[in-house]
Amino acid sequence: MKQRLALRGLFTSLTCLTAPFAAGLLIAGCVSSSSDDDGTAGAAGYAGAAGYAGHAGDSGAPYPEAGAPLVFPGATRGSAIALSPDDTTAVAVNRDVGSVTVLSVAYPKGLAPVLSKKAEVSLGAGSEPWQVAISPDGRYAYVVLRQSQELVRVDDLAGTPRVGKRIQVGSEPTAVALSPTGARAYVANWVDGTVVVVDTSTFELVRTIDLNAALAATGLVGQVSTRPALAHPRSLAVTNDGDDDDGDETLVVTEYFAQRKLPEAADGSNADVAQVGLVYRVSTHDYSVKVTELSPLANIGFKDQNGKVAGCYPNQLQSVTVNGKYAHVVSVCASPRGPIGPSVTTVACNVVADCSASALVEPACVVPAAGAAKVCVDLASTKTTTAPVVSVVDLHSGYEVKEAAVSLNQKWFDEVYIKNKTPDDASRRIPLFANDMAFVPGTSVSYVTANGADAAFRMVHAPNGAPNEFGAPGKPFINLNPAGIDPATAGGVGPTGIAITHLEHEARRFALVVSDITRNVSAIDFNTQAVAGGLTAPAVAQVTAPPVKDSLEEKRVKGRKFFNTGLGRWSLKGQGWGACQSCHGDGLTDNVTFYFARGPRQSTSLDGTFNSKDPTDQRILNWTAIFDGLTDFELNTRGVSGGVGAIVSNAALATENRIDIAALGHAGLSGSAEDVANPANPLALAQPSVLNDWAEITEWVRSLRSPRAPTHLAKDAVAKGRDLFVGAGCAGCHGGEKWTISKLFYDPSVTTNEQLKSTSWSAAVAAASFPQTLLPALAPADQVMRFNAPNAQAAGAFDQIVCALRNVGTFGVAEAAVATNGLFPEIRANGAPAQGNQAHGNGYNPPSLLAANIGAPYLHHGGVRTLEALFAEDPKFSAHYRALSPNFLKETGTARQDKVNALVAYLLYVDEHAPSIAAPALGPQGGDFCKAPGGTYSPY
Repeated sequence: MKQRLALRGLFTSLTCLTAPFAAGLLIAGCVSSSSDDDGTAGAAGYAGAAGYAGHAGDSGAPYPEAGAPLVFPGATRGSAIALSPDDTTAVAVNRDVGSVTVLSVAYPKGLAPVLSKKAEVSLGAGSEPWQVAISPDGRYAYVVLRQSQELVRVDDLAGTPRVGKRIQVGSEPTAVALSPTGARAYVANWVDGTVVVVDTSTFELVRTIDLNAALAATGLVGQVSTRPALAHPRSLAVTNDGDDDDGDETLVVTEYFAQRKLPEAADGSNADVAQVGLVYRVSTHDYSVKVTELSPLANIGFKDQNGKVAGCYPNQLQSVTVNGKYAHVVSVCASPRGPIGPSVTTVACNVVADCSASALVEPACVVPAAGAAKVCVDLASTKTTTAPVVSVVDLHSGYEVKEAAVSLNQKWFDEVYIKNKTPDDASRRIPLFANDMAFVPGTSVSYVTANGADAAFRMVHAPNGAPNEFGAPGKPFINLNPAGIDPATAGGVGPTGIAITHLEHEARRFALVVSDITRNVSAIDFNTQAVAGGLTAPAVAQVTAPPVKDSLEEKRVKGRKFFNTGLGRWSLKGQGWGACQSCHGDGLTDNVTFYFARGPRQSTSLDGTFNSKDPTDQRILNWTAIFDGLTDFELNTRGVSGGVGAIVSNAALATENRIDIAALGHAGLSGSAEDVANPANPLALAQPSVLNDWAEITEWVRSLRSPRAPTHLAKDAVAKGRDLFVGAGCAGCHGGEKWTISKLFYDPSVTTNEQLKSTSWSAAVAAASFPQTLLPALAPADQVMRFNAPNAQAAGAFDQIVCALRNVGTFGVAEAAVATNGLFPEIRANGAPAQGNQAHGNGYNPPSLLAANIGAPYLHHGGVRTLEALFAEDPKFSAHYRALSPNFLKETGTARQDKVNALVAYLLYVDEHAPSIAAPALGPQGGDFCKAPGGTYSPY
């Protein structure tokens, strides 16, 4: 006979104390008799949970009824921080350091919580602890280690915390959640595409749930058999009906990347709504899997500069949280259709009203530089690239509650800031890169952390699960790093997780938020909607030592901060409209094809930017080889995100402090943006830049590691695939430690970059008998290192490092299910023809094969959904895989499929641990023909 949850007193104030059991609802779905019950000032308040006995030291029996089975109070999930059921112990992961910190938490009457660091437990340098969950008895913490691919138990949280049992679980585990009794731990393996079930008493593997098969069965990835790294499960949550039977629950799993539902229209007009998010629903009884689609939003809440409504589709699904019968999913919703970035129109304007008269959507009248003419700047498109979105799944019906999906940017902009007439400055902050959500137990109130905004955002949800109230009276968000707080020790920068107290403490509710840039945990008070204790005595605990001042580690931490944030100088008015991580979560890729100024371009994974064994070895950047340094993306910060940027003559946040890189002759490939940005002023500028931000971002990108290979690839298939890779000459484009021959072969400067235009490679490729079909230009006059002649669209629009390009026939071709008639629309953001098929610039900069196991879809425009499709028996793609071996994959039937399967296994195997294959010397099998002026050809 099932026994009921012992925490009877926990729900005595709730109107649904008994009804949910009769109706089959989940305990966590109960709502209090108050409409606003998180302790927010002015609210009726939550009555409390007096029946909970509190933690009982090492006895492991904190529940009031002796012998009762321990069941967690409510639905479970993992996060970067977890609280024990009695709220007295917290465990936070330290991702950079490879440790977890155990905190004791006390709640003095009338005072802020007291956070005391009890122990820091090392789990191995570089292990990357990612999420943690605490057992129902409060004695154990279960931690997933992303880099070392383990589940580890930390024992004796109430006594002397120490490492206990551990087990290998799979490649890149990113989430852990416990069954209600804690008897099972579920772990999501992001690269393997599986969820493993571990018995927490024996630490033995109970089951592997193959989500690759579930994804393949949807048909959304085409006709492909199940195999590792097809699916990418990211976060987990488990329902809890309140009894001691773990076999009657639902495990909810998010698929991290969106999947294509409709072919791209010939004009790209449906790009914002052609894909869907996915959620897997797994029965804990028989481990069967069902799939729920998350629909795109037809209206993101903002129009672009052409006055057209922008939509978006759920992507980079960050977290899932169960409350009642609903699963709430937080995602980075992608809006890839152009135009992207602000539009500048030079007009004779003296006041803002003059700009408004020019019919721009959201104009501003600005002076870009001293003495320059005033211009109207339409900022609308800075708000239509990505957005944080909450989607809701009804776990009873299995369907999405479509009307419940909301764009949080729109809601905060319209219903908080516009409604309250908040000044249009940094006082407005939106939930950039919302990454975790937690509900106040027994209520309809949730809080979301936003990694790019250093804040937590409060919502109240309607009966259908939809967020319908935003912020609190007079408090639009909880600032974790407010002005006046010590940013070195107390400010919370880069929040990664939130845990809300299970109980009330003297009629107050709190939450703990862990931040990985400042490496601390902040307690926030729901009554004050601020960091508990205020500015003078903030309830903040340092969980691990900060990096040594001026060390390489500190530079990298700062670089990650600047890469991730949308505050300050990094987005429009510092409000959080965008950040580098918006398209490159963890520095990798969102797998979205955006319509940029050069054409449709899939976000590249940045782990292949530098050679991890030689940080001086850098790839030429972007698909069309248009940048030679990360600092060139200053123009993206100013354009796509609308920020002031970091190449400035004065640190004050004003656009007039921007240094005009183009006017100095250092924009793009014209010189060295890195030198302009260097405060040491190597160019002897009259007004040098004053910030090191881009140098620190570059150091962080140098430190990025590639996702590890799937754990269960067949060794014989990998070996066979390697032989096929070598035999087909693939290393001619994808050889070397970066798994690409693309290489920055010169030291950027105005003089050198100008000389690249006349430095020829014509004689070299002719003498080496390089394959003519691969050449990016055939006319000798065009066979130079850099080509930037003007064209009909705009002067310099073809500026690129031509010698880095390879013509492998991928322009415009796509699977029939990906694009109408199998022809991907090769158009720019403004609708003009895209770059990539010009006689003097034909082809693309070879991408690194690192991160191919998370990189679907493939090619510069995402035209193929799987590696199998990339090697399909289709003339549209054969120019690519036969580029250096005309008879490659000419077999048919089973023989051909076996070779394709082996080649796919090898490409999935490629990571930084895989032995690289050297690129050939320049010749019939490819190689590199880029050469610095006066230098020699690449050793490739």
